[in-house]
Amino acid sequence: MRITPLASGSAGNSFLLQADSASILIDAGLTAKQITLRLGCVGVDPASLSGIIVSHGHSDHVKGVGVLSRKYKLPVWMNRGTWDVACSSLGELHRLQFFETGKVFNIDGLRVHPFSVPHDCADPVGFRITYGTAKIGIATDLGLATNLVQTVLTGLQVVVIESNHDPKMLRDGPYPWELKQRVQGRLGHLSNQASARLLERIFSDELRAVILAHVSQINNLPELALESARNCLGEFLANDGTLYCASQDEVGETIEW
Repeated sequence: MRITPLASGSAGNSFLLQADSASILIDAGLTAKQITLRLGCVGVDPASLSGIIVSHGHSDHVKGVGVLSRKYKLPVWMNRGTWDVACSSLGELHRLQFFETGKVFNIDGLRVHPFSVPHDCADPVGFRITYGTAKIGIATDLGLATNLVQTVLTGLQVVVIESNHDPKMLRDGPYPWELKQRVQGRLGHLSNQASARLLERIFSDELRAVILAHVSQINNLPELALESARNCLGEFLANDGTLYCASQDEVGETIEW
């Protein structure tokens, strides 16, 4: 499998996951035009995609879904809670497929396990995806690393995990108090330190790459997120594990395993 961050942050999120028989977008939170341009940077024709899977209904994860689906005739997978939240902004889709949170479904050989995460939207999910022996977990919007999240993200080769904010930058930053409370709450976003603690708990000998995602451009710095992660991943890095931050503004490094 191969994973390429097309964008990650408060202004829009999308990841390209490719296997021998399938290629999917995980969220499409930029405009369809911008996602098409970024796919072009890695030589992918949007019409060749197997489809789009959606984690939840916030606009930074669904903005381009409707247009991409209609223009390139792409099926879209989401749960009913997400559809109820996002249907008015998505419009008609080429083909809508509902999945059930917690129940594995298949896309052209990819086994997709959507698992529940705590976030302030209807029925939000992360994804554990397998293809043969290749395994990846993606959890980019969650206020708390629950036991379920920890269990599902253990034993993988690649993990995409939120490292959203530095608590001091959030506290001293420009957000209104109510928004600060939302971000740092149990249904908000993981701080650098909370993300690092989760990484420490899910570390295994199988882990080969960690991508830090949804790094705030206002309440965080990539170097702070990376520093927190490095503090708990010494053995992983000593064994040539890959660690980097996904960017909001440019296509990230492709990880292949």
